[in-house]
Amino acid sequence: MIRSVPMSTCRTYVLMDSWYPSASVLQTSAERGFHVISGLKTNRIFYPQGIRQSLKNFASYISKSDTVLVTIGSSAYRVYRYEGKLNLLENAALLLCWKDGDGFEPKQMKAFLSTDISLSNEEILCYYSKRWDIEAYFRTAKVQLAMDRYQVRSTQAIDRYLTLLMFSALYCQYDSQGSLNDGLHHYRIQKKHDMIDYIYNQAKSGATLDQIKTWLSVA
Repeated sequence: MIRSVPMSTCRTYVLMDSWYPSASVLQTSAERGFHVISGLKTNRIFYPQGIRQSLKNFASYISKSDTVLVTIGSSAYRVYRYEGKLNLLENAALLLCWKDGDGFEPKQMKAFLSTDISLSNEEILCYYSKRWDIEAYFRTAKVQLAMDRYQVRSTQAIDRYLTLLMFSALYCQYDSQGSLNDGLHHYRIQKKHDMIDYIYNQAKSGATLDQIKTWLSVA
């Protein structure tokens, strides 16, 4: 999938959760000129001062004085930053994060990776936070717009299907001036209103119940 994305002259970031940053994904992204920002599982291995250990084990030695305060939106986090070798990369930025005020238990820690070490802590976390909006869109598209139930195989057919799906999503959002879910709700309510208006007007003009059922293909 990453190979199919056109290369860009702009700096491009691939966002993913902790399940996906494998060696092949990281390598393919690098070959395309893309940086990766992702979550990391706490059992991942890295090499602080050349010592091999897991993120979870290392986190048990971190105290508040080792971290900096980073605010993203309305949330504040204590962040420890490491730059150097990871098990899958020779050099990357790694952020170990705790919600401010929740203590520094390893089980409370969230870890994030950026292959672009020029980014600040705030930029890495801010960029990663955009992933949720993208993920929520695809979840809604699968559940509400049948994105995961198409039965075509060719690349051209899939492209056409996804184009129609995204146009439908855009229309719903534009029409409601809100989220995709808001737009779908508004459309479905409007459809029910239109159906009631149609039945009422047909009955008022003298159509029988059987005729209306036939016209609506429910006879």
